[in-house]
Amino acid sequence: MRARWTAWTLGIALLAAVALFPLRVALDLTDISRIGLSARQVAGTIWYGRLGELNLGERRLGTFEVALSPPALLIGRASMRFHRLDGLDGPLDGRLVNGARRGVVGVTGRVAVGDMFAPLPIGGLELRDVTVLFRRGRCIEAGGEVVPIIAMPVAEANFGAGLRGILRCDGERARVTMTGSGGGERVEFYVHSSGAYRGWISVRGASPSAAVSLSLLGFKPTAQGMTLSVDGRL
Repeated sequence: MRARWTAWTLGIALLAAVALFPLRVALDLTDISRIGLSARQVAGTIWYGRLGELNLGERRLGTFEVALSPPALLIGRASMRFHRLDGLDGPLDGRLVNGARRGVVGVTGRVAVGDMFAPLPIGGLELRDVTVLFRRGRCIEAGGEVVPIIAMPVAEANFGAGLRGILRCDGERARVTMTGSGGGERVEFYVHSSGAYRGWISVRGASPSAAVSLSLLGFKPTAQGMTLSVDGRL
């Protein structure tokens, strides 16, 4: 009887330890900070917690309700479901994974991009069931639709009307090619597992006045039309 009660006591203690395992400690056990995520406030357990003022680099994402997968933590990986509770960009849901596979799964919602596309006035990206996964520096899975959110019109160029594209793997990189409804605009955007990105934005068939407006933003005339390249790190 004593052995049975000891086993029951140890079992209950183990369950309680797992159930009440602090979210902050669990995050410290992963290398989640390597992908640029940080939060000013962490509260709750691995089953249910909150990340306050979550940031990706210098970009503020908002406050999130999160839940980590305990089995993944036991093997040194992180699989975290998230749901944004506040923020001007509205809902954002999906799953973040970190370990042998790194990236995001099934992300839907709007993300502010800051100055990623500067000097173009692209204020954010609308993500629709977006998945991007890397393993050992190579893209192994990518999918979902990306739609840029234009913060303000580019004078006389009507830039961004109908732009959208589908994510695909391209060797080491994840790539999205976005084309406009008129076919004259094209955005090619690549991102590596390190977070480094590069993009090319071209406008074909721009009127002389629109070409002047685009040139003021840094576009240069090329065989593909007026073209601008951007690069940086997430």
